[in-house]
Amino acid sequence: MKTFRMGGVHPKDNKFSAGQKIQDALLPRQVAILLSQNIGAPSTPVVAVGDLVKAGQLIGRSAGFVSANVHSSVSGKVIKIDETVDASGYKVPAVFIDVEGDEWLETIDRTSTLIKECTLEPSEILEKIATA
Repeated sequence: MKTFRMGGVHPKDNKFSAGQKIQDALLPRQVAILLSQNIGAPSTPVVAVGDLVKAGQLIGRSAGFVSANVHSSVSGKVIKIDETVDASGYKVPAVFIDVEGDEWLETIDRTSTLIKECTLEPSEILEKIATA
């Protein structure tokens, strides 16, 4: 097996998934969307228990200099806002959603058309980046 000078392993290319077709994953029954997405401050939830959310909807607003807005990746009903353990083992705030259907926020363009021209002013571009 070949290794790199600085460490790490370069395995052979005979992976179990080689030659397999890509399959669509099924939607989970429930998700926990972490409100802490980076090293900065966790976002502040803008939804409440019982709210119905759609995919793409803002569920957490940036709460500091190093922070990020968080949007739902699923549609469904918010069942709780609580802490959960992240991949590092730390407790972080999260929005728990029971997944119901696959509805998207109406303002999200889901077409496959590529827009090659940008007619926005620089201030409009910065605003879109800030709210993303």
